[in-house]
Amino acid sequence: MKKKGSRAFAILQKVGKSLMLPVSVLPAAGLLVAFGRIIQNIAVGPNGQVANAMLNAIGSIMFKGGIAIFEQLPLIFAIGVAIGFAAGEGVAGLAAGVGYFIMINVLKIMGELRGLPFKIDTGVFGGIIMGLIAANLYKKFFKTKLHPVLGFFEGKRLVPIITAFVAMILGIALGFIWPPIQGAINAFGKSVLDAKIAGFSLSGGIFAAGNRALIPTGLHHVFYAPFLFDFGTFTNAAGEVFRGESARYFAGDPTAGAIMASEYPLKIFGLPAAALAMTLTADKKNRKAVGGVMLTAALTSIITGITEPIEFAFIFVAPILYVAHVLLAFVSGFLINLFHIRLGYTFTSSLIDFFISYFNAGNPWKLFYIVGPIIGVLYFVVFYYAIKKFNLKTPGRGEDLESEALNISASQKALEVLKALGDAANIKHIDACITRLRLELNDSSMVDKNRLKALGSAGVMDAGGGSVQVVFGTEAEALKDEIKSIIAAGGAKAFENVNKEAAMDSENVSNKNGMNATVSKSKSGKNGAVSRNSKSGEEIIVSPMKGKIVDISEVPDATFAEKLLGEGIAIEPVDGIVTSPVNGKITQLFRTKHAVGIMTDLGAELLIHIGIDTVKMNGEGFEAFVKQGDEVKVGDKLLKVDLELVKKKAKSTISPIVITNTSEFKSIDKIAKGNVNCKDNMLKIVK
Repeated sequence: MKKKGSRAFAILQKVGKSLMLPVSVLPAAGLLVAFGRIIQNIAVGPNGQVANAMLNAIGSIMFKGGIAIFEQLPLIFAIGVAIGFAAGEGVAGLAAGVGYFIMINVLKIMGELRGLPFKIDTGVFGGIIMGLIAANLYKKFFKTKLHPVLGFFEGKRLVPIITAFVAMILGIALGFIWPPIQGAINAFGKSVLDAKIAGFSLSGGIFAAGNRALIPTGLHHVFYAPFLFDFGTFTNAAGEVFRGESARYFAGDPTAGAIMASEYPLKIFGLPAAALAMTLTADKKNRKAVGGVMLTAALTSIITGITEPIEFAFIFVAPILYVAHVLLAFVSGFLINLFHIRLGYTFTSSLIDFFISYFNAGNPWKLFYIVGPIIGVLYFVVFYYAIKKFNLKTPGRGEDLESEALNISASQKALEVLKALGDAANIKHIDACITRLRLELNDSSMVDKNRLKALGSAGVMDAGGGSVQVVFGTEAEALKDEIKSIIAAGGAKAFENVNKEAAMDSENVSNKNGMNATVSKSKSGKNGAVSRNSKSGEEIIVSPMKGKIVDISEVPDATFAEKLLGEGIAIEPVDGIVTSPVNGKITQLFRTKHAVGIMTDLGAELLIHIGIDTVKMNGEGFEAFVKQGDEVKVGDKLLKVDLELVKKKAKSTISPIVITNTSEFKSIDKIAKGNVNCKDNMLKIVK
């Protein structure tokens, strides 16, 4: 039962993460709508007539351009969720778009055939369902082979075709299944929006408390989606229908915004006041350090609406404060409704979004001179009293704070974080949302929570089954990228060894020539770093070995199979000679000689990794014929490998060849199948 629960939690985590991609387009849409409305208002004269036709036209274009995003949210969610679940594969997004159009048209026909008195409308739920289906169809069929006559339609091109037929079947099924679900969703949404006690609205309080309650799990993204994108409808003067609080607000609905406004007080006033309380209750020797961290966290909450750096400072160490926080969030939403304050947001309730959504606001300044101060005082008093009364171990109380995280580089921090997570071998999957690393680990007991805290983590959430979240605030995405780069280098130890060898090589050059800076610049570019080629064009990567082509997804290592390091291909070699597949420069030669990195003339960062788990062989059975910094041509001998020894001591001889800077290329196409010889064409890359 526990494993099933952990699996469900992991799936919901992925759903929540995938929702962030389509949501990320809303700030742009909101800005267009807001500025469009402002310009239109400026264009109107005192008599209510348009005084400046040009300004009015510009405003109309901006407004219509922005509102189009809100009108097409289900389609955007379908594409975004598919891409999110398929590890960024655009084909999955295309398939989801195709499937969504087919599904909604089939639903329209089903409604007519059944004689329903209402339109079958799946809203964003339909988009999410289609996105999940398209992503799973992609994973199942993207490498399917067909008869040579139908070869053009095999692989990725097959996915949209299959999705089209599945979408038709789904549309027919939903034609019978969805109407009662639609009725239940509408009834539930209406009950929440209309919820009252003694005549006072509770909708804002329910939304704010529910959202805060789910923050530790990261499932708040799943919770708020139906409120913002499905509950409630609004029809404008042109007859256009908008669903959900967000779309209704930006379309001009005068009743929308009561829910979105509910968290403004706690983010701009409440949590910053809690941060002040935690600072003032910290031990005197730690107060300055705590104050610096809390000031940054408070400003982040006020300006951007990102609250986790404050919340994770108390959620796990003082659960009573977490309960108080949820209750105070309810009070925040309740007071917003009591004073009839309406506000919207495109990203999250923050000072930035306050001004973006001001054009359709209701009683907005009551936030600053009534509700906000009340919530701020309540948070401060409750937190200060509870910390003192119950001797809660909030930051800086009863401990000496480590400041190591403040004095190390981003790459060094990523290295230390990876070590604290159990190194590369413990990571099955890594991703990041706005504020946290989202991980699937082989063994979550290997996580060093104290070390992560010392490195700046605001909290660690272990959901069981290997699902772990580590909160690092807005640097989470950058940390994820750095960690992936270290994994690409073979893990923490291999990365450190490469850096040590590079430092020793640099020192030797300096001692030999007496002019290290000049040599370094002439060989590698500014500051000794390898210069990244910015050319555009295409390049052919040939096979570095004789053997059998293996799809990267079939490599017996999730790091490569899930394309954690980038797109590529693999070879199961039949002899141990490894030659250069490109013209370029050796950028890395691992101490264990099991892997080599090459920068190609086009700027591709190519990693050739011989076998799986061969790093454990510590160089035994490997012979290198090049060194770091060497220029190589196609066919130059790089390595010699004892394949029989690899078969005995490592997991597999299958050798991945990946492009670790995949995102810099327009396309990476596999042009090799079956058995290949050295120098046979293998990949075509276009920049």
